[in-house]
Amino acid sequence: MEKNVKTPTPKGLTPKRLSLLAMFMALQVILSKFLMLQLSGSIRLSIDSVPILLAGIWFGPIAGGIVGALGDILGTLLFPTAGTYYPLLTVAFLLIGVVSGLLAHLLKGRPPFLRVVGSVLAAELIGSLLFKSYALSLLYGTTFFTILSLRALPVACVAVADTLLVGVLDRLLGARAVSEDFGSSPASEAAARTSEMTYEETLDYIHHVAWRGSRLGLERTRELLQKIGNPHITMDYIHVAGTNGKGSTAAMLANILSKAGCRTGLYTSPYINRFNERMQIDGVPISDGELADITRCIRPYADAMADHPTEFELITVIALEYFRRHAVDVVLLEVGLGGELDSTNVIDTPELAIITNMGLDHTRELGPTMTDIARAKAGIIKPCGDVLIYGHNPEADAVFEAVCRERGARLNIADFSRISNVVPTLDELTFSFAPYGTITCGLVGSYQAYNAAVAITAVEILRTKGWTIPDEVMIAGIAGVRWPARFEVLHRDPVVIADGGHNPQGVAAAAESLRAHFPGKKITFLLGIMADKDISRMIDILGPIAKEFVTVKPNNPRAIGAEPLSALLHERGYKATACPSVGEGLLAAMERAGTDGVVCAVGSLYMLGDVRSALGVS
Repeated sequence: MEKNVKTPTPKGLTPKRLSLLAMFMALQVILSKFLMLQLSGSIRLSIDSVPILLAGIWFGPIAGGIVGALGDILGTLLFPTAGTYYPLLTVAFLLIGVVSGLLAHLLKGRPPFLRVVGSVLAAELIGSLLFKSYALSLLYGTTFFTILSLRALPVACVAVADTLLVGVLDRLLGARAVSEDFGSSPASEAAARTSEMTYEETLDYIHHVAWRGSRLGLERTRELLQKIGNPHITMDYIHVAGTNGKGSTAAMLANILSKAGCRTGLYTSPYINRFNERMQIDGVPISDGELADITRCIRPYADAMADHPTEFELITVIALEYFRRHAVDVVLLEVGLGGELDSTNVIDTPELAIITNMGLDHTRELGPTMTDIARAKAGIIKPCGDVLIYGHNPEADAVFEAVCRERGARLNIADFSRISNVVPTLDELTFSFAPYGTITCGLVGSYQAYNAAVAITAVEILRTKGWTIPDEVMIAGIAGVRWPARFEVLHRDPVVIADGGHNPQGVAAAAESLRAHFPGKKITFLLGIMADKDISRMIDILGPIAKEFVTVKPNNPRAIGAEPLSALLHERGYKATACPSVGEGLLAAMERAGTDGVVCAVGSLYMLGDVRSALGVS
């Protein structure tokens, strides 16, 4: 995928990294002046480009150029008898570092070996073979093509050796060098003493009581990121906030960008079945082993902080380090709570900030009014950035418009008048969207047409910024998206649907989809809700289409118990049965619905993983 190419800079050059670059310069001097074979006046065999290449690939073209140029100058000054100083040869070494850094940046997101091969061969071709041959032809007073023909074979042999050496060193040390987990420090020594963590130990540490709670603010996240080398500054972002539709919209965009050839990270919360779902690259969740390894490396830094990070802050840092290690091109970064003080807001101006459908939720943390909540979510709007909002909420939209004016950001509003002919089925959702014609969406809830419209509009904005995303790729990305527990059909006879609606607005969207798919039919609801939600309003929305309710307590300490929830339903005249577990509740709901009925599990994402597991859906 093509997009605007931003010249990379040597970001995060901490004292340790500067020491590493100094070591590269010293190594270049040794290799260039003492460990090389001179074949003739203009031909020699040497692997002195290896440290320059590593500096360029790991730290960018500026760092690579500095190592190449200063290494050659220092070598000549310190060991003048080893040869006469010739400035154009210094330029050749500088070019090797610059070209390797630029190519490594252009190939970011490609397989590591391909990135190394492309960077090394381009640098050797331009810096060593072409420019150095030109410099030597001037130095020796002979023709360029004569020198070029004499040097072609030796340079080719050296290029192969350099590629192999750089490839091996990059594989063994690259991630550690760039992430700052390199060398000796109290934290790194503590990490070395920490035994290998199992997956279970990793989750136990992440969910440990020491991290619990929600303390808004960016200081702890910034401190922890700085301690591990600021991995977040190496990537582009699409930042997604809002009340409902964040996950679906982010999943659509992530699938589109992956299909467009961009290595794409996706960070969301909460998970449905396994914790690993929270951080994915091109649709593949982080492996158990890598999650454990990254957590092990970060653990001593987090433990050493006077003000420990919260659980969400720790997870955010783990995800950002994971994305950096795999050199992703862009991250779809979903806000956890609010926006302004959410830990994901440590990033600089993103490629695009998206604010999805707004509603009253998390009022205890964000404020009691829509204006309060909108101000918190508007915190992801950065100076001179591009912003896309869902619209359809005048009170919130007024806040977003004002903040965009204050910060010089460009505001875009999704145009839902472009949607027509919405046809939902249990297998797919189709709708028309001008000017692209019929769109098929892999998420079947009727409300997903609006989330897809936001995703399509986001693609159109990215195109204006230089991203190449063909129409057919965009359409295929929406058709192929999969996102669990978003009006997801899990079973037939009876139909069992899992929907992540967890606030009045989300529940209303689920109810609208149920009416569209099953007109006139009464639904058996499996209901589990967090105690801090507007439960009365949610019951009022579901009641008119309910046959009866089966209540359960989701696996979360904030959830209301099954018995109290059942009692609330009885007070409003609805038939309700409390069950001691999600699995038993699901069986009871299916029995009451009958083979021709419909069961909808709704109210909290925290119970839907258990629903999917009970039905054997992974």
